[in-house]
Amino acid sequence: MYRNFNAMGFNRVARASGFTLIELIVVIVILGILSAVALPKMADFGSSARAASIRALAGSVTTATSTARGLIAIRGAGSASGIAGVTFVSLDGGTQVRVWNGYPDRWCDGVGALIEGMTAPGAGCYLSTAAVQFDGYTFYGFGNSKIPGGDAGWRIESAPTPTQCSVQYTYNGTGVPVIKANTSGC
Repeated sequence: MYRNFNAMGFNRVARASGFTLIELIVVIVILGILSAVALPKMADFGSSARAASIRALAGSVTTATSTARGLIAIRGAGSASGIAGVTFVSLDGGTQVRVWNGYPDRWCDGVGALIEGMTAPGAGCYLSTAAVQFDGYTFYGFGNSKIPGGDAGWRIESAPTPTQCSVQYTYNGTGVPVIKANTSGC
């Protein structure tokens, strides 16, 4: 009663194609570990981008302030405003910049007007701490509670700590303005 299965064509063992359950579980575990490691790094890109943006803006403000200072030295102090030490200087694009004792003043029509594309409100902004939105930043004039020390500057409102994700413009009418990038809250 022995049958010869080989003679009948049953000599091959049928193998199923595909992955075993163990192989699938191992792949899922490896993918889980990789995503647990990669996800925090991906989430941190927003913070790095905001900090880089603030540093770039600080560089732009520094360059624009130096350029305005150079124009003032070449073209003169500008037109008088009626306030001691304050004049208005026209930039090449026609933008009027409020200047205080040779440097851009600490209002949105002063240092704020140096950043290309930012426009001062129609009513002006001298002695105003009101927010002026511009290209993802918010500018605040001197005496506000939004920029460290109440200085003029820009900040990113969507940052975890917007006050510490800001560009600070410190100038009191004497000496040279100090421009500082605060990135610890980005």
